[in-house]
This record gives sequence, C-alpha cells and structure tokens, in this order.
Amino acid sequence: MSQQPHKTTPDVPGVVAGTVLAGAATIWMLTDGGVLQPDDLGVTSALLLVTAGVLGLAASRRG
Repeated sequence: MSQQPHKTTPDVPGVVAGTVLAGAATIWMLTDGGVLQPDDLGVTSALLLVTAGVLGLAASRRG
C-alpha cells in the first residue's frame, strides 16, 4: 500500500498573530521614526495589515 501525500494546511491562527504583530511593529517603527504621522494611521495601518496578511498566507502554503 502506498501512502497518500499529506496536504499541509495554512496555520491560520499563526498567520493572524504574525500579521497583527508585524503590522503593529511596522506602524510603531514608522511613527517613532517620524516617517508616518499619527493623522495618517487609518488607511496606512489597514494597508500594512492586509499586505502582511497576504504575505503570511503565501508563506504558510508550503509544498
């Protein structure tokens, strides 16, 4: 009997936690360094979190 290859599934809680931590750290570094103004946090933080989430999901799909 041959074994079927085991499909890996994305680690969704890990991706969510990593996305939140990476996004928060990025936003903190940008505001602390004066690159990003606190008035611009709304749209910028949403874009950073979405980008980090997409990259995290792509990285979690291992072959």
